[in-house]
Amino acid sequence: MHLHIIRASVLAALLSFCVGCPPATTEMSADGGSGGTSGGDGGGGASVVTYTKDVQPILQAKCSPCHAGQGTSNHNIATNYADVNKDVESFDFDVCWKDTEQTMPKKVGECALLLINSGRMPIESGCANAMPLKPEACLTAEQKATVAAWVAAGMPQ
Repeated sequence: MHLHIIRASVLAALLSFCVGCPPATTEMSADGGSGGTSGGDGGGGASVVTYTKDVQPILQAKCSPCHAGQGTSNHNIATNYADVNKDVESFDFDVCWKDTEQTMPKKVGECALLLINSGRMPIESGCANAMPLKPEACLTAEQKATVAAWVAAGMPQ
């Protein structure tokens, strides 16, 4: 379990370096905007990014054509929290199976982040291209940072 947390933290740090936005210092809203700093005096800083509050709205907006009831890739990550913790079953998405750490099995939530960052998801949007085919389908840097912070935190509900 500790390796999972370390791996997710390293991935989040790498992403924050690439997009220039530290994922755990501010709370991101579903539209990628900053929702302000952490809430409360007793938490010691940043607000925890959660599926329900922060990530699900992003997934519903960007992933729901395929992953909100259709069961594509055997999960409905945009509408069902339990599905983010399922083990990845598909060999179709080599980016999840051939990551630099070679750790398996990956959870669907972890794989989603890798696929989003590689531009392979949302599928057929061309998000890895300089000129995406469907730019409105691609996640913004802020949305990617929110998903990365959530994965780094252990994908809390």
